[in-house]
Amino acid sequence: MAPDGSLGEAATPSSQGGDALNAMDGSRRETENSQHQMERQQLDLTAAAAAVPPSDEGGSSSSFERKVRRAKRAARSELSVSKGEWSKHGYASRPDLLQTSHLVDTLPRADASCMTAEQFAAQWETPRRPCILTGLCDAWPAQQAWTPAALLSHLGDCKFKVGSDDDGYAVRLKLKHFLEYCQHPQHAPADDSPLYIFAHLERRREEGKALLQHYTVPPMFSEDLMRLAGERRRPPYRWFVMGPARSGSSVHVDPLATSAWNALLSGHKRWALFPPGTPRELLKPAGVEREAASWFTHVWPRTQAPDWQGPRPIDVVQGPGETMFVPAGWWHAVLNLDLTVAVTQNYASTANFPPVWRHTKKGRPKMSARWLAALRQQRPDLAAVADEMAAAGKDGLAGSGSSSSSSSSSSSSSDSSGSSSSDSDSEAGASRPAKRRRGEDGSRQQDEGGNGCAAVDIKAHVDVHQSAAVPATQRAAHDLAAAEH
Repeated sequence: MAPDGSLGEAATPSSQGGDALNAMDGSRRETENSQHQMERQQLDLTAAAAAVPPSDEGGSSSSFERKVRRAKRAARSELSVSKGEWSKHGYASRPDLLQTSHLVDTLPRADASCMTAEQFAAQWETPRRPCILTGLCDAWPAQQAWTPAALLSHLGDCKFKVGSDDDGYAVRLKLKHFLEYCQHPQHAPADDSPLYIFAHLERRREEGKALLQHYTVPPMFSEDLMRLAGERRRPPYRWFVMGPARSGSSVHVDPLATSAWNALLSGHKRWALFPPGTPRELLKPAGVEREAASWFTHVWPRTQAPDWQGPRPIDVVQGPGETMFVPAGWWHAVLNLDLTVAVTQNYASTANFPPVWRHTKKGRPKMSARWLAALRQQRPDLAAVADEMAAAGKDGLAGSGSSSSSSSSSSSSSDSSGSSSSDSDSEAGASRPAKRRRGEDGSRQQDEGGNGCAAVDIKAHVDVHQSAAVPATQRAAHDLAAAEH
């Protein structure tokens, strides 16, 4: 990466040589085929929606309508459903919003089948260069199991998170109702920024347990250091993502300095990426709604103006079977061009451990203490890095605009907006306890790039004092003890 935070040679078509030409040729081929793919996908969605029973409660569509309207009111209370404010901007009547013929996609594509994890780290991860990887999900069972018809058949009655209410509780819809919503002419096809499934994959939930069987984490992303903190302690980090055209994530950076990958099973996503260090005020100007459709309508055109003061975006159209790699610190906005189905995960690795540790110690103090104790046992080299940072006074979090919360109306992270607590929250409209303490992570940012790690919204801070003279086993015990306070 260049000193100014840009991709340097990797970001300019003139210096990418054969890689850039191959990328653009591939992009042209994808554009030529995209219309046919969209038509096939629409037929699949239509068939799935047609298979939804008219109602399972009362024999009419009134039950579906009540549930969808309630979800809309909860997810975006500032908009009146009855007054038609979900379509007040008329984005659905602007076909240019979903057109990509004017974009020049110069992001390098790399064949993952010809690459080792070490090669990926050296070429992309360590220098923090975004790229599209191909061939990672071709053999996944999800290729067949995650079509709308198959999902409806197996998980139609399962509730998926489609947003968060004003108190941070999850807003949920049954999948069969969401698919009907995607087809109903008065809902998703007309909404400016439609509801969007962004569901944290948890083994304890029926849908999470089922979906986790359908894909495997690619080898280059398998290090996943936060797993050492324990599955129940770590922030949410993996999501099933499904959304219709115009849904997506407004511009943001994934929290906790994590990197992310996003594997697209079907549909097309438009990405705009900006290098670390791009001024926040340029990308998130006042007066622009925190929705992907609004950002691409009002902010993206400014980035093309002659007087634009920041770096130009790297524009990408991600197609089916492609996996986007978003390095730590990169701003990104994502717009779904048609119905998309994807899985995304945030992760920490050796390559980005120092900034992740710094952010985690500040934003997740209890987890960081347990994580450090585990690192002393299993990755003493990284525990030593944490100790060195503490000794040098570099484990505090300096002012940064890296974690922002913005997204589609289903807001939650790396593919979105608003705030949300964990997916264990109750469905909007359901009875709730009089008092309920929100998770340690506070609000979450919904992200395509993994859009969704826990955002830093913590008041408490746990100081873990360490001494280099104490044996590792004793220091691990000390770290765990500190986590209890």
